[in-house]
Amino acid sequence: MRFRTLLSNPNLLLRVVQSIDKLSKSAVLKLTAEKLHIVVITDIGSGLQLWSDVAVNALFTDYQIESLHNNEIYLEFSIDNLQRALKSAQGALKTTLKLTKKQGLPILSLIIQNQSTTGREITLCQDVPVRVMTPLQMEAIREPLVPDSQVHIMMPPLNSLRSIAERIKGMGDRVAVSANREGAMKIRVANDLVDITTFFRGLENLAYDSTQDPPTQPDREPGDFYTAVVDMKNFIRFLQSYHVAPKNIVCCIIEHHAVVFYVYIGSAGYGGVSEINDQACGSLTYFIPVRQV
Repeated sequence: MRFRTLLSNPNLLLRVVQSIDKLSKSAVLKLTAEKLHIVVITDIGSGLQLWSDVAVNALFTDYQIESLHNNEIYLEFSIDNLQRALKSAQGALKTTLKLTKKQGLPILSLIIQNQSTTGREITLCQDVPVRVMTPLQMEAIREPLVPDSQVHIMMPPLNSLRSIAERIKGMGDRVAVSANREGAMKIRVANDLVDITTFFRGLENLAYDSTQDPPTQPDREPGDFYTAVVDMKNFIRFLQSYHVAPKNIVCCIIEHHAVVFYVYIGSAGYGGVSEINDQACGSLTYFIPVRQV
């Protein structure tokens, strides 16, 4: 097993890790020849899962990976430890990332080269302890299978949602996310004293695959709303994805089952439906189960 590369975009990798910081203490890193994957599965009480991938060429140069398992490597790591190491690499002249051992224990080592104010070269080594996982252990970690969504819609700007969430997060432990097929979305929170709904209109609905019929519901019109009630904490955790400056975010509502948010990482700015995958270098997918009101 061998892994060594130059980390050419430490800022992007840091932003991905910052997006998952509030989800859990640890995560799984899956390294392949073409992509870096990070998987977070929270506790049963939360139910939230995050599956992310970033293209290797968006993060690394001189990328070398070898293993007996289709050149794939699986590592469990502390999110806080990796985040701290990546912060040290910001602005560095050169950062080498490699899998090695120290005192017989596997570590992901960042060798950071920089320059002092006097021009002297400085080398800093940041070691992140990891647990090497077997293919059998990784096989047990499966991306959730979810039914077809009744509606999928482009989300409004994340900063708007974060501002709303800050105001309503103390008003209840559940939030209702609703959308229809006419470009409208609602975010609602209610308790014994207040009932607050925020409306968004003029959003874009994604077209269904032309080879398949869209899911139908009896007595439902395009303007009717589909709703999923989820934990407020999980909704707030999803909003941490602002760190990656998402290009687009798609919300898929599966009534009585889950909300799935697809966060596309790309150049700054909102591109619209036609540009979802244009220049996108990766994505974060949040699976959030529904809760009873």
